Amino acid sequence: MFEDKMTDSFEALAEKEMAVAFRYYNYVREFHGYLCDSLDLVFEDDCGDFDPAYAPAEKEFPPAEGIDENSTAKAVALDKMTRTIHAYETMRTIVAVLDKDGVENAAKKRGMLQDTHKFALTSIAEWFPKPSIWHEFDEYAQKQLDEQSGDAQCAALLMEPLSLESAIHKIFVKQKKCLEKFLPQKIGQLKKLQAEMENFYKGKADWSSRFRRGELTVLAARPGIGMKTFALNVAENVALDDGKGVVYFNLDNSGVQRGEQLLCQRANVDYCKIRVDSLDKTETQMLVTAVGEMIHSHLRIEDAADMSLTELAQKARLYKQLKVLDVLIIDYLHLLKVRSSVNRTESLRMAIWTLKNLAMELHISILLLCPLSRKNSAEQERPQLSDFIEVPGVTQEADAVWLLDRAYTRTHRDEDCDKAELAIIKIADNSTKNIPLHFTRKRGFTPNF
Repeated sequence: MFEDKMTDSFEALAEKEMAVAFRYYNYVREFHGYLCDSLDLVFEDDCGDFDPAYAPAEKEFPPAEGIDENSTAKAVALDKMTRTIHAYETMRTIVAVLDKDGVENAAKKRGMLQDTHKFALTSIAEWFPKPSIWHEFDEYAQKQLDEQSGDAQCAALLMEPLSLESAIHKIFVKQKKCLEKFLPQKIGQLKKLQAEMENFYKGKADWSSRFRRGELTVLAARPGIGMKTFALNVAENVALDDGKGVVYFNLDNSGVQRGEQLLCQRANVDYCKIRVDSLDKTETQMLVTAVGEMIHSHLRIEDAADMSLTELAQKARLYKQLKVLDVLIIDYLHLLKVRSSVNRTESLRMAIWTLKNLAMELHISILLLCPLSRKNSAEQERPQLSDFIEVPGVTQEADAVWLLDRAYTRTHRDEDCDKAELAIIKIADNSTKNIPLHFTRKRGFTPNF
């Protein structure tokens, strides 16, 4: 099943399954509600107000608390699948408690030829949809339901309550039997698909879940590790996979190059081939597809070499007003222009403090890149918080620090394939989470679960 579903996004698949489940659920509730209400004559003599007013599935199965337009694709898809399964499980409960004999006996005791009942049965027949809605039923069952539906429509046109009652009860009994067989199988299939979805998302970066609104995160690495490449991987995942608004401010005036690099990462094409114009037909088509994805996303890469920190903040506020900014990436700290008469260390500290306040003001997440000093081979070691001694504001103002490290190795197919690791340090409680990564020249950094 998993391979068959990979052509569609799981979010779209969950949306489709949920729409079908809700349609079936509304049908089961309304049809059985109309049937039972009419046979028990629970409504008043004024049949013009006949309205059982059952709550539709959309209201009975709302999104879980915390699921909104800012939720990740993973959270949305799994929530929709959970609601779908819940709807089918509730249908199964409704069908199980329906007692056809009890309903029929109650109807016989009440009498079937009353004008109100005649009106009710006619109303049911007019509302009653074609049984072909149940594509999952076997062919023989669908044929029987089609015949019984035709009998019900004829009885309604001829205004024959007893014939109409008989046809509707046959439909009722057949559907109950089919549903009792179909629902457990369907629930089992959906739970299997849900497990496949969870396994699929375990292999995705899901960097959106690592960011919190109103927080400043600092990404640091030594030269040559690939900090900018990793930042582009984050931008790609958050904007193109999760649909969030991402603005990437490039302070060294190489925004075009960053955009080309991101396109190649998305298309899984070697960036060097763009530089020397040696793309084949397949690679060109892959890049065209990636361009289409970027055009329809809220991802912006801007050259901001001559932009002061004040101007950067104003531009961020404008993007926020346009509702296309959830995550702001700044490349990088030491290129920020801060108007201050104090020394460089104090200026950088002031810049970090300003960005922290900007994140809280705009209720966005900010990822600030910060290169660490190079170490000679004798003292080369993994980056750590003590490396920020030149910029003390990082450990005081930042909410989290991401430390990227990479070990160089060579693997199959003559392709650079390195092991990497991201250490996420929460400043508040000094807790650390290490995430293993996998680096390739084409794709950049991906989780290595």
